[in-house]
Amino acid sequence: MKNPFEIYSKSGAGKLLRARSQTDAMEIVKITAGEVSLVVGTERFTASRGDIIFVPPTMIFSIDAISEKASVRGIIFKNSIIEENMENFDAEIFYMFYIQSKSKIAHFKEESPVYAALDACISACHDENASKDVCYKLPIRANIYLLMTSLLRYYCGSKDESDKMIYHNVLRLRPVMDYITENYCKKIYIEKLSEMIGVSPDYFTKMFKDSIGKTPIEYINGLRINRAMQLLSETELPMAEIAESTGFCNPNYFHKIFKQYMETSPLVFRKSVK
Repeated sequence: MKNPFEIYSKSGAGKLLRARSQTDAMEIVKITAGEVSLVVGTERFTASRGDIIFVPPTMIFSIDAISEKASVRGIIFKNSIIEENMENFDAEIFYMFYIQSKSKIAHFKEESPVYAALDACISACHDENASKDVCYKLPIRANIYLLMTSLLRYYCGSKDESDKMIYHNVLRLRPVMDYITENYCKKIYIEKLSEMIGVSPDYFTKMFKDSIGKTPIEYINGLRINRAMQLLSETELPMAEIAESTGFCNPNYFHKIFKQYMETSPLVFRKSVK
């Protein structure tokens, strides 16, 4: 994506958005009519008219219409729009948000406390983009800032003691999360991860699950499957090569874990996105 943001609308039957991922950008989508099926990373779920979905960077994302006449409107915006205006403390909050949003799918319905703010920002961006009035890109940027402020406060602004502990532990886990991000395609041992923060493997596993919402193995496999889906949709690499390059020991194990997470085989997934 060359521009810092892109605004789109899609409607019809069948596949509305083919499987894709944005390495350096985020996306927010509102379902404006009908019902759709979405894939965000390793999560597959349905959404209906009015629902809003946030998609973090690097996550594979696709939308299929369930209704005959479904429609969506979305905004894609580069991480740099937000990151370039953050101070050190704000950057820490953004990191917390990035980890949490990748682990917990952000599916907002009308009863959500931030729904009205998100909906207003999406509408304002689309209205400005449609009008192309003088300096229309400035209010679009302004609404992207407001949108992200609502999301950051929603994920990171709680005063609850349990949430404060999660916040503390996610920051404590940062060297582990960075290591996993850089090495998830290789063999990773829980003992090594626990040593990085000076705790026992059992305590580490509990702390990770309580803070991230997934066990270390679930989180690592999620990254591997997400990367595998990218390769399946964007390349013609054979299954054995994809299995090896994403950290699975062999094609059979890759097939088993992929089907466990995505409820379909890698081959069927590739055919569906091609």
